[in-house]
Amino acid sequence: MGIGYYGDHPDGERCLQKVLAISKYTALMGITSGTYDVLMYTKPQGYHGALVQYVKSLVPIMASGATFAAITCAATTFRGKDDHFNYMIGGAASGGIFGVWARSFKVGMPTAFFFAVGAALYKDSKLNGWELFPIPAARNMGSMDYRKFDFTLTKDIR
Repeated sequence: MGIGYYGDHPDGERCLQKVLAISKYTALMGITSGTYDVLMYTKPQGYHGALVQYVKSLVPIMASGATFAAITCAATTFRGKDDHFNYMIGGAASGGIFGVWARSFKVGMPTAFFFAVGAALYKDSKLNGWELFPIPAARNMGSMDYRKFDFTLTKDIR
């Protein structure tokens, strides 16, 4: 039994697998954020300073993702409905993690609001079959495919 993906099971079922699935992606985001922080922003000296900066980046991001999955799954199970409101609750709780991390109400409230709205939009996209982040169409290298256009001054009449 592997971790899988978040959407492998219906909402409200297999909460632990959903938390682990979200955590693996948020861990990657946290490591990426920590690497950027260590290399570009704080530039700590030595291994200890670098490790501390990685932990400061990794823990809140992973906690936010795990909180979203756990709260959303618990709300779905508790309410017995699979709707937008469960995702809004999970998004708000997830955004609140960043407020706790920053020790600021001014950071936590807007982040919770935007995460709640984003989570509700994501749930709406799942329920109604539209893509929140559509995959762009494949393009050939270059700015324009010259074979598709006629650049002559006059058309050939045949």
